[in-house]
Amino acid sequence: MDNGELALQCSAEGKPTKPVIAFSRDDGDTWSRFVEIPGANGRPMLLTYHGAGKLSFVAGRRFFSHDYGRTWTDSVQHPPTRQGRTFHLEGNAWVDFDQAGKAKAIFELGWHYAPGKKHPRDDATVVFRRSVDGGRLWIDEISPPQWKFTMRHGGKSWLRGVSEGAIVRAANGDLVAALRSDMPPVFFDGPHDDSLEGTAISISRDNGKTWSKMNMLFYAGRHHANLQRLPNNDLVCTLVVRADFDGLKRISDRRGCDALISHDNGQTWNTDRRYELDAWRYERGDGYWVDGKCGHIAAVALPDGSVISAYGHYLRGAAMLVKWHPEARPVTSVKRELAQLERFASSAILGQVARPSVDYQVKQKSLVMTGQAWIQVPLDKRLAALDRNGTIELVFRPKRQGGMPILVACAAHGVEGFRIAYDQRSSVTSSKQVLYSDQRVTLDRMEYSVQVDNQSDPRPFTTDLQQIAYVMNSGHGAFYRDGRRFSKQTETGDGGSLFHYMVKRGAAKGKLFISIAALVRNAEVSGVVRGELHAVRIYDRPLTADELRRNRLATD
Repeated sequence: MDNGELALQCSAEGKPTKPVIAFSRDDGDTWSRFVEIPGANGRPMLLTYHGAGKLSFVAGRRFFSHDYGRTWTDSVQHPPTRQGRTFHLEGNAWVDFDQAGKAKAIFELGWHYAPGKKHPRDDATVVFRRSVDGGRLWIDEISPPQWKFTMRHGGKSWLRGVSEGAIVRAANGDLVAALRSDMPPVFFDGPHDDSLEGTAISISRDNGKTWSKMNMLFYAGRHHANLQRLPNNDLVCTLVVRADFDGLKRISDRRGCDALISHDNGQTWNTDRRYELDAWRYERGDGYWVDGKCGHIAAVALPDGSVISAYGHYLRGAAMLVKWHPEARPVTSVKRELAQLERFASSAILGQVARPSVDYQVKQKSLVMTGQAWIQVPLDKRLAALDRNGTIELVFRPKRQGGMPILVACAAHGVEGFRIAYDQRSSVTSSKQVLYSDQRVTLDRMEYSVQVDNQSDPRPFTTDLQQIAYVMNSGHGAFYRDGRRFSKQTETGDGGSLFHYMVKRGAAKGKLFISIAALVRNAEVSGVVRGELHAVRIYDRPLTADELRRNRLATD
């Protein structure tokens, strides 16, 4: 707003649900407490700034504030379309301002189902309209035919439409709309809900009188769009991720929030190089994979080119805010100690006992472990000294294989040793230690362990490319995935250590080695991992979450 503040509006879910609002005076770094808006009920939609301290939103009626959101005593009926159809709202409006900084025109997109039609097999309809009196009366309604399309399934052609809409004026004067596309009919035959809807772009070059054919960005899983224009005139589209699809193919159980950028006034978007603003895994135990567990989007572009994107995280019962910049780079570059790695450059480490292209495969970006080979690293002076502080990090794509695949271990004759491993002996959905660390001398007496529960956020085991890090800080261990600490992990015992545990408990360090992707003990090998290994990093200090995230990006 022109007083330097940001306003954030959310719904306090309950019976009844109430709109609440908070404010920030430092570009979103800190926020006031939420305040309930008297007289309003339901989820608030389209919080819009009109200039000169005036705001509006819709929750049954359209409410107005004339003092930067502090009071809301003014309201009018939220009118239906001129045909009497409901004008449902979600997304964001666009405001054209005059030279005095006041709204001279407001553009909105609303949606409905025609009489006799309903979700999901029928087509939804979006209506464009504008107001020139500050949002009280609306004119120039249009529902262009370009916002309908057909898809073939089951031997017939299905009419599809769009619902919800975000709108922005590009720097060249075009109006750009991001529309929520109907569910593809291929999903009708299996589990489905509105998480399987997509996003399309349509452009008007004549102020909304006519619109282009839609450019389908995503057919399923990503929607609830918000459109903003950045100070450099790029457009940014924030989307919720309820299901992770490539075309019509589901590729993971990821949820969260993404963003796209257009450098050409909405004509093209970086769908193959998306900004992943937040990511977490969710899979219901009953196999109902379409339960999105997130939704609803808001965003604002700041004068310095950064963006604050917000979305609802249902598992946490909270609004998640992400402040980011499209041109951001790591704060510090990730340095490679290549000189220290030269002694491991030879394939002899594997070639001594394993057959190339049979027991393992070397690819351009990864080492493919087939379950027949592992990596053996001498426990030199620096590694042997790692005790109560340090980090072990692996970037890999594991396979589900059962048993107890060992990621990293150090053992000796008569000593169980130190290890980091998966436990896949029981059902993953009920396990309390899908991922764990362990250090003990004898099998019947565990000295220290950190165990990650299956219900953690993020998920402790999936088969996609990921970073798993075990961070030891002053004798206390914690697991991270892709720079995020697991929400449910249990620490047992005290005196957590890394490889120095084996120096104290096992034997002279000259007889010890680290095994990666297997447990080697008493001349026997077990728990050999299958998957693609992209990187292994070991540090003599606990890395921060930001450092882990930078490492993960560097590996990509």
